Formats: sequence, structure tokens, C-alpha cells
Amino acid sequence: MLGVDGGGTKSLGLLADGAGTVLARGRGNGSNQNVIGIDIAAQNLAELIADLAKTAARPVADIGSAVLGLAGAGSERDRQALTDAIHARFRIMGLPAVPIAVVSDGRIALEGAFNGGPGVVAVAGTGSVVMGKSPAGGTISIGGWGRVIGDEGSGYSIGLEAIKAVAREIDGRGEAGGLRASLSSRFGLGTREKIIAAVYRENFDIPSIAPAVIDAAESSDAAALEILTRAAAALAPQVVAAVDRLGMRGGAGVVLLGGLLDHESVYSRLLESEVRKALPAAHVHPPMNGPAHGALLLAMAGMKGD
Repeated sequence: MLGVDGGGTKSLGLLADGAGTVLARGRGNGSNQNVIGIDIAAQNLAELIADLAKTAARPVADIGSAVLGLAGAGSERDRQALTDAIHARFRIMGLPAVPIAVVSDGRIALEGAFNGGPGVVAVAGTGSVVMGKSPAGGTISIGGWGRVIGDEGSGYSIGLEAIKAVAREIDGRGEAGGLRASLSSRFGLGTREKIIAAVYRENFDIPSIAPAVIDAAESSDAAALEILTRAAAALAPQVVAAVDRLGMRGGAGVVLLGGLLDHESVYSRLLESEVRKALPAAHVHPPMNGPAHGALLLAMAGMKGD
């Protein structure tokens, strides 16, 4: 059985026997097809799977199930196209086909966070999504609509609010605290002309600003704290909605995940506070296991692909 946690820059894999004993751990290159393209993603994943089998001294043909939890695995069409591309790469490498199921990175994070049990995860990185699993095993998603429709509390929304605050200060209709100096020194976004060019012509990575906002808030910058407070207040109701839909008001486990929440910060504390206020019986705790382990659990449970 094999599980993979694949992102834009790296992919982590676990290969285990039928009893769940891990035989090999490995790290490969990125596998987000939206970032690097489907062919390169397929090549990187096929090579990681082959390397794991080699490390475990097991033939690839012995892999009875592989679950790949991938960032950028959006529609069913995209997942099937990537699966087909991996199989094509296997043929080029002279390897047999492997039963593959491609799922979202949020799905394997949910599985790993509660070691296969029920609970709710709030994930905030570039985007945001809340996912939950009921005691009966059913899963739901809240949010995750993308930056145009939603992604509340995400790196994109926080970064955008910081740019807006700086724009308002430049206009003389608001204050951005230390954010104006921070965005100018870190990203060169110190003038109207540079901000407009970066956002509208240069495809500037807006979510990359979010860590700077968190840093400013850690130094008690009022403008940054206000942005993060609003972000937490927008994301927490999605956790509440997930708990309600799952019928777990009596004491749901909640885990905060993603690039903005993996480590304790002013933002993670604000979000945890909002969740605890809305759900006094909730148990907010660190993940029990990582996403790669979650993918392995799904593979062992017989998740079907292809």
C-alpha cells in the first residue's frame, strides 16, 4: 500500500505492507499539475513510486493500492488525466500499472489529522478550505471555492487586504500601520505605480504577503492585527458549519492546518479563539499524523481509483 502527499515543490511518500508496517519513506519533486504541468507532475510521481519500491526491495507490481493526495487535484477530469499520465510514464519506465486513486491534499490531511477517525480540519495556506469526517465515515467540504468566490482567511485574502490597506493609506483615506513600510521593503510595493503594475501586469504572488502581515501582527501592529482578526472571524464560521452538518456539536475534534496555521502564531491563536468561542465543546488539538500517513490510511482502507 502506498500514500503520497504531493505539493508544488515536493512530494512525500510512504510504502507499507498489508499490515500497515512502513517499509519505505521517500521524498520526490513537486506534483501540483497546475504549477508544473501534468507531464512533469506524472513523471515526478512515477519516479517517487518506483524509488519507494526500490528502497523497500519490493516490486512495483506488489503495490495493491496507491492514494495520491495532491495540491491542485481539482476536478474529476483533472484527476483522471493525471492518473492516465502516470500510467503512461510507467509504461515508458517499463513498469506495470498500479491501482491509483488521486484525491485532494485536504482529504489526506483530514485522514491523517485524526488517524482515520472523525473530526474537522481547517486548512489555510494560499487558499482555504474546511473538511470534516463523521463518525460514520462520511466526508464534507466547506469553503474552498477559490479566491474569486471565497477562500476566506487564506493567504490570498490576507495578502489582498494588506495591499488594500496600503492603497488606502497612499490615497489618504486610511492607515496601514507598519504594513506600508513592510510591503515596500520586502516586495517593492511602496508606490501607487508599483502596486498597480505588480497586481495587474506582473501577476504578483499576493499570498506571499501573508507571512509579512503575521510578522507585523506579532509586533502588535494594529492594522495587521485587524486584518488577521477579520480573517479568523471569516474562517471560523466554516468550522462551525462543518461541525453542525456532521452533527458533532457535542465535542468535535478540530485541527488547524496549512502554511498559515501549522505553527503557532498570532493568526492561529486568533482562529483557535474564534472556534472555541463558537464551539465551547470542541477539542482543538495538533494533528495526530501527517497527510502522507493519511493517504496511506486511505490506501489501506481500499480507496478505489482508475
